[in-house]
Amino acid sequence: MNPILMEDHSQAYFAWKQAGFRGQWCWHVDAHLDIGRDGLDAQTLDRLRDCRVWTAELSGNAYVPWGGLNCGNYLYAAIQHGMVGRLTWVIPPDLPQGALLSWGRAHLNGWLDLTLQESDGLHDAGGYLQGTLLGIPFQLGTAEALPFPDQAVLLDIDLDYYLDARGQVWRQPPGPLPESLCTTVAYSVLGGYTPTHHRSLAACWTQDWQQGYQANSLDQAAQHIRWRQFEAGLNCLQHDRSPNAEYLRGTCQHHLCRYEEALATWQRLMPEVPPQGQAYLSGLASELLSTHLHQPAQALQFAQQGLRIQEDYRLHYAAAVALERLEQPRQATQMLRRALRQAEDLVISQKMRHLLARLYRKQGKDGLAQIELALLRQQGYSSGAGSSVR
Repeated sequence: MNPILMEDHSQAYFAWKQAGFRGQWCWHVDAHLDIGRDGLDAQTLDRLRDCRVWTAELSGNAYVPWGGLNCGNYLYAAIQHGMVGRLTWVIPPDLPQGALLSWGRAHLNGWLDLTLQESDGLHDAGGYLQGTLLGIPFQLGTAEALPFPDQAVLLDIDLDYYLDARGQVWRQPPGPLPESLCTTVAYSVLGGYTPTHHRSLAACWTQDWQQGYQANSLDQAAQHIRWRQFEAGLNCLQHDRSPNAEYLRGTCQHHLCRYEEALATWQRLMPEVPPQGQAYLSGLASELLSTHLHQPAQALQFAQQGLRIQEDYRLHYAAAVALERLEQPRQATQMLRRALRQAEDLVISQKMRHLLARLYRKQGKDGLAQIELALLRQQGYSSGAGSSVR
C-alpha cells in the first residue's frame, strides 16, 4: 500500500477506518503521543463512531484542545473505536527529561490522567517503557531501544519526529521502520509543529512534498510557543483576533507571567467558543486565579461556571481548592468528594485525597483524615504525584 500523506495527523483516524482495520498494532513515530481526551466527550465519540470521513461538525483544529477530533486526540478515538489494539510510541531521543520511567509516568499523566493501575504497571523493560494504556499493551522508547515488531503494523509517522526541540533536523527519514500494513505520514505544518521548509522531510515518501499547506502567522505563533519563545509568539499574533489566535495569545501571556492579561484574553474569548471550549477556559482561569493571582472567590466563580457546562473532576477539584482558601472546609469537602466519585481510580485522586485529609483535619475529623492518609501510604503517594504536564 502506498503511503498516505496528510496535512493534519488526525486524518490517520479516517484512513484506518476506511481500510477496515481492527485491533492493529500502531507504531506511532512522533514527537507527541496524540492521545489526549480533551475535545472528545462521550457524545462526540458516539457520533464519530459512525463517521467515515472528516466533517467540520465533529472536528476541531490544531490550535485549541477542544472542538472534536484533532491532531492531539485522534489516537484516543482510534483506540476507543477498536482500530488500534496495541500501541508503541517511538520518541525522539531528546524528548525525555531525566530518568525515563519517572518522566514517562508524568508525561503520560499529562496526556490522559492515568489510572493508578496504569501508572504502577508502567515499568522499564531495558531502556524502554512497557505497560498498558486505555486497556491495550503499550510501549514507549526510542527506535534504537525498542524491540522491533515481529509483524506488520500501522506505521503512523509525523514529520516533527525528525526535528529536535529547536526545530533542527536530528535524523533524515525514514530511519529504522518496521513492515507496514498502512503508512500514514503527516506534514504537520498546520499547527506549527513542522516549519514549512521541512516539508522536504517527506521526500522519501512523495515527490509532491512542495505542494500543500504553507504556514501562516498562526502556525508561526504556535511554533514559537513550542520553542518557548513567547514574546515572538505574541508578535506573530499582533493583527489576529480570531478565537484560535486569542487562545494562543493567552497562552503566551500566561507563560510570560502576565497573568492579568492572560485572564482578560481568555475571558474575552469565552463567548466566541463552543461550550467545551468555555468549560476548558473556565478551568484555566480558575487555576490561574487560585495559583497566581490569589483571588479564590473569582477562582470559585470560574470553576462553577465550567461545572454548569459539564461535569468534570478537574473543575470540581479547582472549586475545592478555591473553597479551602476561602476558609470553607465543609463546602470544599463536599466538592472534593464529588470529584473523587469521578476520578477515584486515577492518579490525580491522590492529590484529591491529600487535600481531603487536610480538610477533615480543619473540621476536627482526625479519624477520617487518618483513613485518607493511610490509603495514600498504601498507594505510595508523595506530594509530587499526580502532577499534570498539560
